[in-house]
Amino acid sequence: MTDCHAPLIDRLMAWAEADDNIRALIRTGSSSRGPGEADRFSDRDIEIIARDPGPLLADDRWIHEIGNVMVAEYLENGPDDPATRLVFFEGGRKIDFTLADRLRLDGMIESGRLDGLYERGYRVLLDKDGQADRLSVATGAAPRRTMPSAAEFGEAVSVFWFEAAHMLAYLVRGELWVVKFRDWTMKEMLLRMLEWHALVTHGPNTDTWYIGTKMRRWADAETWAEVEQVFSRFDRADAWRGLVAMMALFTRLTHETAAALGLNCPVASEQSVAAYVMGFEAKIAQLDGG
Repeated sequence: MTDCHAPLIDRLMAWAEADDNIRALIRTGSSSRGPGEADRFSDRDIEIIARDPGPLLADDRWIHEIGNVMVAEYLENGPDDPATRLVFFEGGRKIDFTLADRLRLDGMIESGRLDGLYERGYRVLLDKDGQADRLSVATGAAPRRTMPSAAEFGEAVSVFWFEAAHMLAYLVRGELWVVKFRDWTMKEMLLRMLEWHALVTHGPNTDTWYIGTKMRRWADAETWAEVEQVFSRFDRADAWRGLVAMMALFTRLTHETAAALGLNCPVASEQSVAAYVMGFEAKIAQLDGG
């Protein structure tokens, strides 16, 4: 398959070669990993190592030199994290730029250990000072995920059932936008439980990616089939159906994950809220003429 990003990368390379402030370009992300990890829609993750990232942060003309920009999002991140520039160029080609100084690479060189992003795979596109040559070889391994503490597990369960209890008033009122707002908070907790369940089912080295990416690969078949039922249309009857399906899936995952981790499953909220919610089944059906 032709790499539609190639012309952009060529212009990026020419720009970086001509700017003495730019010392290295490192490509990370799925396009730097094994075969089949990237497709035509995959973006390119490029780290720009500069003597001083300040001018790049203060003036974005360099981005427009690389290509015609459709839309961009600029993230400053935290004080200890490099800033990022997420850019969709013309034709839907996306590059996520990370702007850092030489300390970004020096830390990994001095420790002899790559961070989780580099460990999964990287490719040196430009290295004016030979600094990147001193990096360790990537193994391709995904970062090892940590299991939740009892407090983290309990918080996810509490937030899920708190929002489930919240849903009823808005369902009865027909406030469907708010229903969807509360529903998404529940799904954030469901995603946490899905990831933890995958780790206890398939082992701690399981790659659960992020925001549900490639879930069909890392969730078991039974769970994937149930996940298909938790999304609903923008109407009360189907929102109710999706809520009931989501509560059932979350309950199963909670109990199986807690048992595997040797944690106490906080069932009091689960049982009381589930009973409260299901007590409205006839009311919801009546409101929708059922």
